[in-house]
Amino acid sequence: MGRIAGRFARVEPRLRAGRLVMGLLSDLPRKDCWTIAEWVGETNPHGMQHLLCRASW
Repeated sequence: MGRIAGRFARVEPRLRAGRLVMGLLSDLPRKDCWTIAEWVGETNPHGMQHLLCRASW
């Protein structure tokens, strides 16, 4: 994540992006925002969806 850390102005999106990448690299049977969000301990997928769809990088 160090290579792309500078793309994020705030620490929260950077941490979420790191958790998203960990989820994508995991052995989860489904790699969607809901499954990954639950796997990393978030209560809903809204933050992951925002990061992918609406956030400015």
